[in-house]
Amino acid sequence: MQNFYFGVHPDCLHLGLGFESKGNTYFDEGVERVSEVDIRLKKEFLWDLEACQKLMQPAFDHARENNFKAVGISNEFHSFALGNEVDTADKARRLRQLFGDGTKAIIVIREQFSFLKSLYLELLKGGYGGTYRKYLEYTYLYQVRSWCTDICYDNMYNLYVNEFGKENVCMVVFEQLKKDPAAFLTTIANSIGISTDIQEMRAVNTQAESMGWYEQLRRYNEKFPREFGTKFFEPFNMNRMRAYFHNEMGVAVPHDRLADDMLRMPINQAAQKISEISPVSDLSLKIPEGLETRMTEMFSASNRRLQDLAGFDLEQYGYRL
Repeated sequence: MQNFYFGVHPDCLHLGLGFESKGNTYFDEGVERVSEVDIRLKKEFLWDLEACQKLMQPAFDHARENNFKAVGISNEFHSFALGNEVDTADKARRLRQLFGDGTKAIIVIREQFSFLKSLYLELLKGGYGGTYRKYLEYTYLYQVRSWCTDICYDNMYNLYVNEFGKENVCMVVFEQLKKDPAAFLTTIANSIGISTDIQEMRAVNTQAESMGWYEQLRRYNEKFPREFGTKFFEPFNMNRMRAYFHNEMGVAVPHDRLADDMLRMPINQAAQKISEISPVSDLSLKIPEGLETRMTEMFSASNRRLQDLAGFDLEQYGYRL
């Protein structure tokens, strides 16, 4: 969506992630700092709406001068909280304050167990070394601070309706993108007033790596802890915080954390090389029966409530009910 829909749509100035379809990029460093640091990480004492608005103004001016019909940002980390990030409700409030009344919010949901599997594989790429069981236990047992209730989507729907107004919230089902991409994209386009000319989208984030490669990577992460391997206590992706350190703090990006971030690439390559030399069994994605039962009860109740609130038919997409 970021790179190959919003990033290429002629009516839309997509500020990032995926500005001009260039991966993890933003319109400028000011927008990057607001999205990656101010919205996600800054404690309430440090949240400065006026300063953030000033950083965003050049982008808003550019959109106005070039007659774009829509301007916005997209960041999956705005929709749930990891580690020491601010609460999801605070992120929603900050987004509404920043973009103003009448702003449209687009929320893409995904079947919970499918989402959890996808997130786990991404966390492995970021340094997490725990097994899938440990990861799910963390998700469920520590839901007082984990993302577990963030993916009870009735919570998310109510949060954004209360902040933005029901008429300004467009919630769509990720699975529809595969089943009927034209309908999925048309719903989004109509919600923000841009043309419906784009009816399909290039496939991205297809899982090319083998489960054996992921298991090798998990073992590397377990042996050499870094980033997500530090138990979620510290900020991660230091490359996304460079504008904050350079421009606001006036210091270099902390070397130990930046090194952790940069090590992901050679370690991912090393995992591929060793998996070719000495293959191991596939990464286990088995869910303990008792844990699956408890999580299914939680997500099923949420999904039933969401169907009543938003009028979705989630059964056709495989959601637990």
